Amino acid sequence: MKVRNETIASRRGGSGRRAARKEADAGGRRQRRQGVQSRRRILEATFDLAQELGYQGTSISKVVERSGLPASSVYWHFADKDALFAAMIHHSFEQWAANLPKWTPPTKGVSRRDELAARVRSAIASIASNPEFWRLGLILSLQRQPGELQARELFKNIRQRVIANMAEFWRQVLPTGYRRRAPDLPELLARFTMATADGLFVSAQIDSDHDYNRFADLLADMLEAVAVRRS
Repeated sequence: MKVRNETIASRRGGSGRRAARKEADAGGRRQRRQGVQSRRRILEATFDLAQELGYQGTSISKVVERSGLPASSVYWHFADKDALFAAMIHHSFEQWAANLPKWTPPTKGVSRRDELAARVRSAIASIASNPEFWRLGLILSLQRQPGELQARELFKNIRQRVIANMAEFWRQVLPTGYRRRAPDLPELLARFTMATADGLFVSAQIDSDHDYNRFADLLADMLEAVAVRRS
């Protein structure tokens, strides 16, 4: 009888431990979900403030007020304002990157110019559909701040990666003679494309009444002409 009682108690104890673990796991998931939601609210509040007030005008206290979360919650996720802005740049880039065109070599049988136009149209469309990354980066780049901000440096690094991808596209599609006549041509074409994208984005903020597909086709014609002439 004693052995049987001990067995029953052991089973009950095992069931209790499993229930406790299950409850703890559920609590952990709930905390993580709440943490993700709080982080998103903080980033959204910061983005709204950055558009209204710029980097200098945005403070942790204003983020606290706008998000409705306590300061301890903000500092739990972010060490300081610069880290907060860097996280905001990274978050907006991930959203933008989902629609970013792949600068792979043209499909066999398709002209370089047509493939180029398709990629430029896709790039402009990605900026139009997720403008937050571009807007935040330009805010940080145009406003002079003391020292090199982590967020601004992150924006520059991401742009450099995109430029590098475009330059690699040109290295693969240009005739080999460019290496002798204009070895920097791939980077030049890539940087010109990026600079044009900057201008188109600013133009769209001022006046949205444009056919950007036509702009994309025009840019593709210009890039193709330069590629032919310089290579």
